[in-house]
Amino acid sequence: MDKLNQNIDSILSLPAIDRVICLADTDIEPKLLRAMVCALSKTEKQMLEDTPHPPVIDRILGSLNWEEWQNQQPHDIESQPQYRPVDELLKDFLNPKSKKKQAARKELQKRLPYLAATEQRRTIYAFLDTEVKTDRVFVFKYLDEHYDPSYDKAIKTVWQLYHDFEAAKLLTHYASSEFIEEHFEQLAHDYHYFPVRMRMPSNYPLDRSRLEMHELIHLCVRQHLPLTEQEAFAILSNTLHRQLIRDDAYIYGSLFNLTYIRGIIWALGHLGFQEIITRFIVENERTKPLFVSGDREKMNTTIRDQLCNDGFNFFHDILGTKEDLEIKDL
Repeated sequence: MDKLNQNIDSILSLPAIDRVICLADTDIEPKLLRAMVCALSKTEKQMLEDTPHPPVIDRILGSLNWEEWQNQQPHDIESQPQYRPVDELLKDFLNPKSKKKQAARKELQKRLPYLAATEQRRTIYAFLDTEVKTDRVFVFKYLDEHYDPSYDKAIKTVWQLYHDFEAAKLLTHYASSEFIEEHFEQLAHDYHYFPVRMRMPSNYPLDRSRLEMHELIHLCVRQHLPLTEQEAFAILSNTLHRQLIRDDAYIYGSLFNLTYIRGIIWALGHLGFQEIITRFIVENERTKPLFVSGDREKMNTTIRDQLCNDGFNFFHDILGTKEDLEIKDL
């Protein structure tokens, strides 16, 4: 902990590998140290492996290597199990005058994962071909976990007819890139801009005003989009101020536990912004004693004042995102 109490310039003056080894000897959050290691280049990671270091670094390097291997493995869609047919249930469900319609609906929903393939298809089409939204939504949610591309045409037809949120979500996950691009704006309207934009090529125009700050930095990681160090720091700093107001901060106990912060630190590591992570680690330790129960407004003001004193300010308009516009009124 004494090392964290050093002047930030002293820590930043160290070579990247030495920073990691220095911080590994403290009691900082392991995930913060992991982000520091992740921010190293491949050459630096190899040098770190060959340099005497604390055991915690071995565990971090091992987990990163495992993730890299796992991401290279194919993930096939699982085949569906085969079970007994349900002709009578479908007959009751499809008959609007049947007194057993509701009972048939519930039993079909319960047994759908275990039906024979032919009866499963009949059931899915029956639930899709209805004006009852809850029936359609049930099948959309089921297909989101048990997708079969043979339903593509039916899902697209139903979506274009009703524009259900769940249908747009399903298409965003599984439809072809060509379909996503052709129907981009409608899908973004019916679902959310961020996940639909994630399906587009990295060179597709990016509307930052439709993204939250944590979405923007994750999009930059996933699609290798440019993000300056100034912008990256603004995302972290603005999110800290925003979440101090929105979260019950005293319950969280530290800046690192605030909503979205862990994900942003992860992204900063993958983008290589080690100096920003280092500054955050020091700030996280400095502000921990300020997270106390009692007068919430006073605590929030004290922590935000400390952030501003250390350079973690509001950065209005630097990103042009809707999140940045919201924070202007604070």
